[in-house]
Amino acid sequence: MKTKILLLFIFYLNISFAQEIQTEFISKTPLKTDQFIGVDELGNLFYIENNILFKKSKTENLNYSNINLGEITTVNIQNPFKIILFYRDFNSVIILDNKLNELTNKIDFTKETLFNNALFVGVSSENNLWLYADDNKLHLYNYQHLTEQVQTQAITFYQNDFVPISIISTYKYVWLFSKSGIIQFNEYGNFIQNLNVENISDLYPFRKGFIYLKDNALFFWENKRSVPISLNYNQTIKNLNINNYSVNIFDGKYLYQYRLIY
Repeated sequence: MKTKILLLFIFYLNISFAQEIQTEFISKTPLKTDQFIGVDELGNLFYIENNILFKKSKTENLNYSNINLGEITTVNIQNPFKIILFYRDFNSVIILDNKLNELTNKIDFTKETLFNNALFVGVSSENNLWLYADDNKLHLYNYQHLTEQVQTQAITFYQNDFVPISIISTYKYVWLFSKSGIIQFNEYGNFIQNLNVENISDLYPFRKGFIYLKDNALFFWENKRSVPISLNYNQTIKNLNINNYSVNIFDGKYLYQYRLIY
């Protein structure tokens, strides 16, 4: 009898979990900036003001700018000790350390690669970067040896009429997403799957799946199912960052912080 009750409890618990993931409100903080980048795993705050990257912690405020490379396109803070700045107009990347000092000179893809323009840049293991270029392929590029490690087929080989709008990567997986869906690869550039998740505007790796933003709402995708994330937030999402269990939302005036209860 006790076993049956326990199994019944687990059954209803699983149903409840499948319906929604809860969040807990942590704080609301004024933030005056042009673009909120995110909060890294060490709790450092990153944002861009007047094309200058700022890093703010409890003990110091740092900044970095490079006027010779134009506007900063994207900033990747997944590794707090290896921050990746992509300047699309100059087809270049600069990598910074945790003090915002340059770890590399300008990495000029026009000079060092066979394709003309990198459209998106993502993190990878060791001294590698994932690049999606104007040849419609995904490339794994070693910036230390200036060599290409992997090159995929043209992305339309995996899904017709696929036009990527961004790349998201970890040390093990790479996701290209568009308005029509998502294509996932592994760390070696091998195709894994097409996912029919349409009209998303942002994606963040989480556990064995990912969290995505669609129509100002958050969802968790894992094991071919999508689970809504309950979020007591009704403002516009100007910039979003999710790091581990921390959800950070910038509405243009305030930074809202939530914690995922998972």
